[in-house]
Formats: sequence, structure tokens, C-alpha cells
Amino acid sequence: MPLCGGSKTVQRKLVLLGDGACGKTSLLNVFTRGYFPTVYEPTVFENYVHDIFIDNTHVELSLWDTAGQEEFDRLRSLSYDDTHAIMLCFSVDSPDSLENVESKWVGEIAENCPGVRLVLVALKCDLREQQEADADDVDGAHEPKRGLIDYKQGLAVAEKVKALRYLECSAMKNRGVNEAFTEAARVALQVKNVKGDKDAGCCDVM
Repeated sequence: MPLCGGSKTVQRKLVLLGDGACGKTSLLNVFTRGYFPTVYEPTVFENYVHDIFIDNTHVELSLWDTAGQEEFDRLRSLSYDDTHAIMLCFSVDSPDSLENVESKWVGEIAENCPGVRLVLVALKCDLREQQEADADDVDGAHEPKRGLIDYKQGLAVAEKVKALRYLECSAMKNRGVNEAFTEAARVALQVKNVKGDKDAGCCDVM
């Protein structure tokens, strides 16, 4: 819907992918609703709409939250149509979720949405601070923790999968959340539609 003054509204679709429980839904809740959910409820399929302004352009984002579990593979494939960009997510406390970026998610994207633009997003980055705080605990009560994924490791994978952006954020601390979606929207805006802003996306333009 155009805003007052004749400003054009550009519509873009972003799909969030990644392993179950890596933090996708919390990220979306903080961005669209301003709160961090304290209870984990596995997502099957959810859709959000959120308006932002980028370089004086009004962008209506259609945000698709997907289930990362294997049993939802078939249902998840239905979310790819007309996608302009994908936010591929992993959690810094789950090496498996980063490994699956390469071993699972990139292949699924290539099969269902070839050529779509990717943004790699590291989630739960506040855990690094918590780990440092625990390491400084003088009473020694904390057992050594499994190593968390650092920035360089995430960036290396982003380069391997040819992601156009690598971003890190914490939904719990609301750090880097707006920046992550803003940069993903910028990437989506680079996609040229052939049927008009509302109807076309990267995935069906081959």
C-alpha cells in the first residue's frame, strides 16, 4: 500500500532456514513484536509481515519462518516460491547447525530455489559473553564448555556457500537484530522482478 506523498511500497519475501531450535523464531519475534519468547515451541510454519524503510524506500517484508526438523522437509519446500532472499541461520553453540548449512541447507535451497541470494546469520551470540563470564568465575564451579563458533568460522562458511552477507546477532539481548533484517532486505532489493514487485521473485525467474 503506498504511503502518503506517493511513496512506492516495494514487497520482498525473506525465508528463514536452519536447524530446529537454532533461534529463528526468537529472532523473528524480537524483530516483529519486540519481545523474546521464554518458552521454546517448535515452529511448523509461520508468516509475518513487517514494514521497514531502506534508503527512503518503504519495504513490506513477508517473513517466512520454517521448521528445521527432517519430518517437515516436504512442507518446508512449499515456502520457497517467489522468495527474494534466504536468511540461513545457525546457532553459535551448535557446530552441527553450522555444518548443516553446507551439508543440508545449501543443497535443499539449490533443489527448490536455485540462484536465490543468501545471507548467513549467526544466532545466540550472547552465549560467547556468558562463556567468558563463566571462565572468569573464581570459584571454579563451572565445568569447561564446548567451544562456541567464532566469527572467523562463520565467515569462512559464508564465503564457501557464497552468501552475500555474514551477520551475527543475539535475539535475547536484541543486538544486531534490526541490522540482520535490514541487510537481508537490502540483498532482496537487488533482485529484479519481471512481473512487478508484488508477484515475482527470484525463484520463479529462471
